[in-house]
Amino acid sequence: MATTWKSQKQKPLEIKSIDGTITLRQYTLKDSKEAFALINRNRMHLSQFGDRTAAKYPTLESFEESIKNNQNVDRLRFGIWDAEGVLVGSINLTPDGDNPKRGEIGYYLGGELQNRGYMTKAVQTLTDYAFNTLNYEEIYGKVAVGNEASIKVLKKNGYIEAEVKNGEIIYTKSKSLNKTK
Repeated sequence: MATTWKSQKQKPLEIKSIDGTITLRQYTLKDSKEAFALINRNRMHLSQFGDRTAAKYPTLESFEESIKNNQNVDRLRFGIWDAEGVLVGSINLTPDGDNPKRGEIGYYLGGELQNRGYMTKAVQTLTDYAFNTLNYEEIYGKVAVGNEASIKVLKKNGYIEAEVKNGEIIYTKSKSLNKTK
């Protein structure tokens, strides 16, 4: 079983973008109200392409429970904060069960916060961290067919289309092709 920052009683992991305009920070219970409010006001936006985030967290208590009793201790789950300290979205990296050098990136952004570059920087920041610090060899993201905003984010970060399967497009990026801008 992997050891998490909570079991080590350390501060949550925090990663800043190269330009310092966004910060990825692991959620703590103190973030629950702000994170739930973001989900709650974006339920329709989050559900439009089959994302299950809104359904997974129907109440504040359900979000708090996900922090207290993390079901996947190997997954890195971060809030995305802008330069003013406002929570704008969430991003995570989940190791592939069959290959520990491969992981899946997943994310969401508040609908009112789109087209500001937050998610592009968040994906770049987490991808770089995964390759340079965690020694991942490949990262992939699954995007619902038609989710053009998410496709654009992955393409801007050098992810390439690998396959279409069950209504999702899988984009991948290899460490050997990772270049920080």
